[in-house]
Amino acid sequence: MMTNQKQTGHVEERVSALDLVDENQTEEVFAFNMADMPVMIIFWVLVVIVFLQFFTRYVLNDSLGWTEEIARYLLILLGFVGSITVVRKGGHIFLEFFYRFIPSQWTKALVIFAQVASTSFYIYCAYLASQMALRMNQSLVSIPIPKSLMYWTVCLCCMLMAIHSLVWLFKRIKQPHVEVANSLNDQVITD
Repeated sequence: MMTNQKQTGHVEERVSALDLVDENQTEEVFAFNMADMPVMIIFWVLVVIVFLQFFTRYVLNDSLGWTEEIARYLLILLGFVGSITVVRKGGHIFLEFFYRFIPSQWTKALVIFAQVASTSFYIYCAYLASQMALRMNQSLVSIPIPKSLMYWTVCLCCMLMAIHSLVWLFKRIKQPHVEVANSLNDQVITD
């Protein structure tokens, strides 16, 4: 732990630096939810395809053409499907600086405003993805799968994020303002 030393006369006083680590903190037990299974499947399929791409390109010196395109689209899917899990857990990043220095009544109002803005953003993204899916008439270059399927999947992911965000919004509305502020402080300290 870093300490700043300050001398006052003959007595040396040690002032500790800001320490955000709690020695009494325990590790959260990993809990796997079946809702996270699609993310795990996409991740491991992506790992296998990228390994196959690396192996065929650098070891066999004859790259498979389809692996790059499929890996690109699987990475996009991993990001959107994984975002559903993050929204479900309430784990998206936020600026806790403002929450720590404003009164708890304002904290609840700010949290509700942020949740409404997030939900609106997810709904708008779902709308944009659906518009793109309706206009997309192409298929992937390497395999005959329509690109609109990718946009419909993104649309579905955004709608699921909006639903989970609405659940968080109703939870926050029901909570008293002190409980909202305390839960945010606990989230900042534990994360």
